[in-house]
Amino acid sequence: MHKYLVDSNIFLQAKNLHYRFEFCNHFWTWVERAHAGGIVCSTSKVKEELLKGKDDDPVKKWALQLPSTFFMADDTDPKILSKYKEIMQWTATNTHFTDPAKKEFARADIADAFLIATAMAYGHEIITHELSKPERRNKIQIPDAAANFGVKTHFVYDVLCDHSHTDFSFKLL
Repeated sequence: MHKYLVDSNIFLQAKNLHYRFEFCNHFWTWVERAHAGGIVCSTSKVKEELLKGKDDDPVKKWALQLPSTFFMADDTDPKILSKYKEIMQWTATNTHFTDPAKKEFARADIADAFLIATAMAYGHEIITHELSKPERRNKIQIPDAAANFGVKTHFVYDVLCDHSHTDFSFKLL
């Protein structure tokens, strides 16, 4: 069974677009049930990104009520930090990307590299809205960096199709 790490853009775009709390609470319940079912979690860096919102931000409130097991401690786990170091070495020596792109990707307050490191360390896959754009030089996309390290990425809609019934309730494969 796959275990998925969820990128912050999934939650932020869901809150702002397709799965707003006001009319699609089923998505948020699905995420909670998928976590309880052992297939969905995220990282502490993603949690930090979600908590940057205003106090009345619904995704911030939601993230604060999730169980502590939902967000893996990605910046203190030696296994993850070892993989993060590999990613940072790859980033620094990569000649395809511009220096500003590499600097942005290496920022410790951005979850992208930590998501990939966590996936590498524990054999997880990543759910993100980012698209692969290997020709792009001014930004390192999660799918492109992840592929370099053998980590699979998925769109949330594909995972939902695999792991939800037609009424949006959670299902295991």
